[in-house]
Amino acid sequence: MKPTRTVSSYVLLVGVIGLSIVGGIVAYQIYSATIKSQTTQEQAKAIKPLDGVINQSTIDSLRKRVVYSDTQMGLLIKSEPTPEATEAATISPEATEAATISPEATASTTIQ
Repeated sequence: MKPTRTVSSYVLLVGVIGLSIVGGIVAYQIYSATIKSQTTQEQAKAIKPLDGVINQSTIDSLRKRVVYSDTQMGLLIKSEPTPEATEAATISPEATEAATISPEATASTTIQ
């Protein structure tokens, strides 16, 4: 008579095989993530190395710039419309008639 295996031995065998498959997949994912580069070839060409040198003219222009406080910025920026902008926004029929060029005016002007 042959001895038969119990169900628990089959469960253990399937569990060990499944765990080894999952471990292999995880190991491959880790390996491929360490080998693969995140930058493309076009990006690698476009990247410029940092040399750490700053132009003196850049430093001078930073020193010359004016720093405004919040209150000064509030005084500089106005939300009220200016009279010139409101006059330009309203178009009168007289302004459109004056802006058109008459045929007599174009015929009388000559280029010398």
